[in-house]
Amino acid sequence: MAKNSWKDYLTFTKGERISVFIMLTILLLSIFVPYFYTRTFAPPFVDAVLQKQLDSVLGNIQEDSASNDLGNSEQPKHSGDSVKLFYFDPNTIDAAGFKQLGLRDKTIQTIINYRNKGGHFKQAEDFRKIYGLREDEANRLIPYIKIESNIAKTNDETTYQDKDEKPKPLIKTIDINTATEEDFKALPGIGDVLSKRIVKFRNSIHGFKSIDDIKKTYGLSDSTFQIILPYLTISGDN
Repeated sequence: MAKNSWKDYLTFTKGERISVFIMLTILLLSIFVPYFYTRTFAPPFVDAVLQKQLDSVLGNIQEDSASNDLGNSEQPKHSGDSVKLFYFDPNTIDAAGFKQLGLRDKTIQTIINYRNKGGHFKQAEDFRKIYGLREDEANRLIPYIKIESNIAKTNDETTYQDKDEKPKPLIKTIDINTATEEDFKALPGIGDVLSKRIVKFRNSIHGFKSIDDIKKTYGLSDSTFQIILPYLTISGDN
């Protein structure tokens, strides 16, 4: 077999030449044609009224978010010079005093409203129950709470009770053979029923012979007898 020369590899038939020409044409067109066309996009239609409303809503959302961030921050935004810790009574301190202690305006108003409605802090830990008061604020302020009004109130109540307290009636000694129902009823533990029984029993036995005889009255317990014993006498004993 004769060897193929190099010309045989570079020789194309008519059909092959047409195919190569078509492929080259397609390739060149795909490269250069895009340069003759510019991509233009029509700007989107914007409704000015709707856009203004949207901007307003977005602005409100951002303001609310900023307010929440301020309220939920770990520390209130006060300058170091304006926050002063001092002993105070939460029942009497005014809004300016709370402000110096570093409380926020909303929390201060909550406390003032609570007091205006009759609320009263009885002990320091009650301050922790204020709605909106953060734990770090409570921990910082509670050690400085001194509720002086508790002492004054206690003293006032004691004085008031002392003034209104009625003096105890003086119990007088009675003779069990001559005492009336009213005399017996004046003794501690003796009421209307027992006083009548004692007098009725005394009359039935024609008088008591000794103080111990009164113990035989129906319904008179030994404990009651021991209570009234110091106030009993009998004719002939003195």
